[in-house]
Amino acid sequence: MRVPDQIRKSVVFIGVYGDLLEPEWRATAYIVAVPDAMRKFRQEDERYVLTSVYPFTFIGTARHVAEKLEGKRFALRVNTRDGAVRIIQGEADTRWWYHPTERQYVDAALAMFTPEDFGNLDVETIDVDLFADKERIEDSNIGAGDEVFIAGLFTKITETTQNIPIVRIGNLAMMPDEKIPFKDGKLIEAYLVESRSIGGLSGSPVFVRETIKVQGFTASGMYLDSAGRLLPPNEVIEVSGLGKIWFLGSMIGHWDEPTGLIHIKVPEAVNMGISPMVPAHKIKEILTQKELLDMVKEVNKEISVKKHAGAKYDFAESEKHDVFTKEDFDAALKKVTRKKSGNK
Repeated sequence: MRVPDQIRKSVVFIGVYGDLLEPEWRATAYIVAVPDAMRKFRQEDERYVLTSVYPFTFIGTARHVAEKLEGKRFALRVNTRDGAVRIIQGEADTRWWYHPTERQYVDAALAMFTPEDFGNLDVETIDVDLFADKERIEDSNIGAGDEVFIAGLFTKITETTQNIPIVRIGNLAMMPDEKIPFKDGKLIEAYLVESRSIGGLSGSPVFVRETIKVQGFTASGMYLDSAGRLLPPNEVIEVSGLGKIWFLGSMIGHWDEPTGLIHIKVPEAVNMGISPMVPAHKIKEILTQKELLDMVKEVNKEISVKKHAGAKYDFAESEKHDVFTKEDFDAALKKVTRKKSGNK
């Protein structure tokens, strides 16, 4: 099945700094867009000028990846619209947001993503409206057997002029109604997908294509019923087809199956081909936690105050640069985030 280009463009690569000057690319991230007041800018005379309203955007990845990045410099490798690649530096004091009540059981994390030249990046954001939360899953009849797509980093091929994500295709294998054990005996809320996860895919977005059923009519001698009998002409039947694609969640890891005889200790293991993933509704709970929403509201307030400072009733055309700049936005964001403590 051909995978839409938007899926490949929804991911960026995460690099960590070790002994070498260049980052080593080790994990995957995706970009989430949430409605509200981040602004889109254009460069004009060495200043960034407000051009339109744009949603807040966040980098999303696995919690176990974000925890390794905390307090350290890291890098994001992102494709640009001119066919090149840009390295965006992540600072050691980057604020990562985790699940407000189940941090150790929800392997997902988010950080604000506000590059100055966002419009020049060749990326696709995952809007919150695309999240397959519980209500969407019920309305779209998503379930076991539906096709899934995973896009992310293939660590064996990184020395390319652009990011080239690997795409894995599988099926939604299990949607448990209860928590399941994973690493270190932790009980986590997760879906299982039948697709091999590999090193570098931690934090990769997972998409699901819903299966739709439409009514059709038989032609003589062309369709069989469940017992293998031919259906008569013009019999009304249900035919499965391809539906919309939704954001199902993000990758966690995989299980290994030990090789060799049970009583012999063998260090090798075989990937079982079943991978747990964080459901989209758990990631949505990170996005909609009160502290983060309060921060968004406060940034909006700072923007409004700045825009209306020195307002007067005398009518006149605005001066060329009498706008809210990227520097103003960064200052408002820093002012607000300084008031908040990390949710550890």
